Amino acid sequence: MTRISSKIRTIRTMARIVQRHNIRRMAADEDGAVVAFTLFLLVMMLIAGGVAVDVMRHEMERTKLQNTLDTAVLAAAGAPFGTKPKAIVEDYFAKAEMSKYLDEIDDDGEGGDDDVVQTLNTSKVKASASMKLDTHLMKLAGVKELSAVAASQAERRVPKLEVSMVLDVSGSMKGTRLTNLEAAGKKFVTTILNSSNRGDAVISLVPFSWDVSPGENIIESLDVDIRQDHSSCLQFSDSDFSQTAINPDVQQLQLIYTSEEHDGFGKLDDEYRTCFNEPSSEILPYSISETDLHNKLKALTAAGNTSANIGMKWGAALLDPEFEDVKKDLNKIKVKVGGVDVPVVDDLVGVVPAPFNEAETLKVIVLMTDGQNTYSNQFPEDSSFRGPNSILHKITWQKEVFKDAYWKHNSAYRGYSEWQCNYYDSIICVYESVTWSDYYLYDPEDDYYRDLEQDKRIENWEFANLQSHEDFKSVEQLSWEKAWGLMSPDYVNDTIYYADPEDEFESETNRVTGTEKNVQMQNICTAIKNKGVVVYTIGFEVSKNGTAEKQLKKCASSEAHYYPAKGINITDAFSSIASNVVNLRLTQ
Repeated sequence: MTRISSKIRTIRTMARIVQRHNIRRMAADEDGAVVAFTLFLLVMMLIAGGVAVDVMRHEMERTKLQNTLDTAVLAAAGAPFGTKPKAIVEDYFAKAEMSKYLDEIDDDGEGGDDDVVQTLNTSKVKASASMKLDTHLMKLAGVKELSAVAASQAERRVPKLEVSMVLDVSGSMKGTRLTNLEAAGKKFVTTILNSSNRGDAVISLVPFSWDVSPGENIIESLDVDIRQDHSSCLQFSDSDFSQTAINPDVQQLQLIYTSEEHDGFGKLDDEYRTCFNEPSSEILPYSISETDLHNKLKALTAAGNTSANIGMKWGAALLDPEFEDVKKDLNKIKVKVGGVDVPVVDDLVGVVPAPFNEAETLKVIVLMTDGQNTYSNQFPEDSSFRGPNSILHKITWQKEVFKDAYWKHNSAYRGYSEWQCNYYDSIICVYESVTWSDYYLYDPEDDYYRDLEQDKRIENWEFANLQSHEDFKSVEQLSWEKAWGLMSPDYVNDTIYYADPEDEFESETNRVTGTEKNVQMQNICTAIKNKGVVVYTIGFEVSKNGTAEKQLKKCASSEAHYYPAKGINITDAFSSIASNVVNLRLTQ
């Protein structure tokens, strides 16, 4: 048993030795296979890493190419009319040192699918680029290069443009200032109108001095309590300057037309009239005619004080959509031009004024003045020197006056005298009715009339007896509104020594001072800017840091929108604004 156990142990020991030897031999036999597998994994990792690097390089270059192309095409589409979009795209690629990747741009305009399509009002540009990128480690996989392709297209439509040119024509603008304004204004008008298709840019010209004369056609389209036909100016209250609109459905108050001074009865002093009623002083609304606007600028005359507050009020109202119905009426009203009936506003002018939030319309006001606001005199709305029953009376006379005589048997025989009609039955006299008027001013303090034609005193009974004269036709007690158009308050004082009207007209209580006008102007400037309208201002030879310049800077959309100007340099100011307006339309 001992021997058997010993043999068993010996056999087990030898078996273990053999097993360990076999394991070692197997391990030695597998060493080469592991190395090969490891090398395989390493190569695959290098290839994968190389692919990732090359792909990242490709994406970076493609992104750069696309970004450059997008920027170039957008800039080209937004460039002002007349520039070369193709050149702009090429310049962008040249500066990025990528010119060799840009594909040819077709801009010959010979039809087909051009890459560049440019009109006054639109611009469309498309371009493409491509590049070949050599690979590094991807070559191991047999890929020697990668292609990067980019394409871009941009289209910019220029919005419609509504402009109010609010221009100072007060007395200080006389002479070279008005001449320089004319030249500058004409250049501005031409630039603006040439930047658009006809009808897409409209300009309203608003001259102001003591007041603003809208003209008969605009007044007829508004609800105005018309009490005189001497002028068309309106009288605004403080609250009117806090809103941009002049509502056509709300009744407006007509301004009293008269003057501070006089040259006699029926001869108001031109310089000091409350409102200038000449056609050259009236608003030219919503014009698309370069000729009409140029002629208007040429016809401007300078006189009176400065009321930029009222100029801005009308400039804002012409841009407010409340005025659309007024514009429609102006489309229908015809005026004679060269013997031809044409509408006040051209039929090509569409929906104007557009809504303030209309993305396709840019609204701009350009305010130019050569000085600060100054005072204006007026009768208040509740004045006793408004309304019916003034102290001025008009008597109209009519009589038959001999005109001609002819032979009754042949009317071709004419030229006979009046006495022959009474002497010969065969001679027939022809008479015509002649009408004329005389005016009489009543003195309410001394109770008498003054015959203004004869410049003599007439007692009450004498005035009453005038109605029994054989040539008497009618008597009319004029309203104050009609009377003030024929005489000034100081004429009344000078003629019958009745001072009450002049005292009220020129009183500090009723006078609108320059300071009050400044407040009103800033209120309307703020109101229109809050509507999104861009306001440019020009100080023409105003004092640096003076009241006028401070008010103009405050009124403008920003201080950068204010332009000081001297002499002929006013043309540069208007030209710079015109350029800014055209470019601003491209960024809307």
